[in-house]
Amino acid sequence: MRKRLDSDVRRGQIAEAALKLVVSEGISALTVKNIARQVGVTPPALYRHYAGKTEILAAVVEHISGVYAESRRRVFREAAGPVARLRGLFFSQVRLFERHPAVPVFFYSDLLWREEPSLGERFKRHLEEFADEVSAVIRRGQDEGGIRADEPPERLFVAFLGLFSTLGILAGRGLCHVDMAAQAETNWKIFETYITAADAPSGRAGRERNNCEVVP
Repeated sequence: MRKRLDSDVRRGQIAEAALKLVVSEGISALTVKNIARQVGVTPPALYRHYAGKTEILAAVVEHISGVYAESRRRVFREAAGPVARLRGLFFSQVRLFERHPAVPVFFYSDLLWREEPSLGERFKRHLEEFADEVSAVIRRGQDEGGIRADEPPERLFVAFLGLFSTLGILAGRGLCHVDMAAQAETNWKIFETYITAADAPSGRAGRERNNCEVVP
């Protein structure tokens, strides 16, 4: 007789199972039957936790977003200074993609944005929170003089997002023979060199509307 697992543990198991399916069989394999098989329960048992596929996918979004949030909190506790925080945030995302290569593929898939738009909206809210936090770090760095001030923080955020999002998608899809660890080091060096350039033009660029809806 199976032990009744704590609901948080079960949600985590289901999210992990769904992501493994994306890697091994693709987005189309995300069915209740296949997820139940991956978790090791029957479909009726899975329905005791979730009403259907949409709720399961919502749990995946919330689970991964929670992992993101905890990672960001840890970086903010441990890293001193805006550039160090940006570096910590960047490499924490890369490590997450190394552990879960399906994450970027899932979050930028048509499944989330076309077939399940309500879930896309959930992810959008999490992305906007992330944009606000990172933009605040960049703005502080500009105020302190450690980050170039001629670019709007929101624009630098989108460049920052692209550093790991595109890398994660390429690696998750097995494209370009990407060595994620090595490429991440290169991406970060290019970004850090640009934002800390000693010869950057002085002056603060005009504040622009947050454009984090642009998906790199």
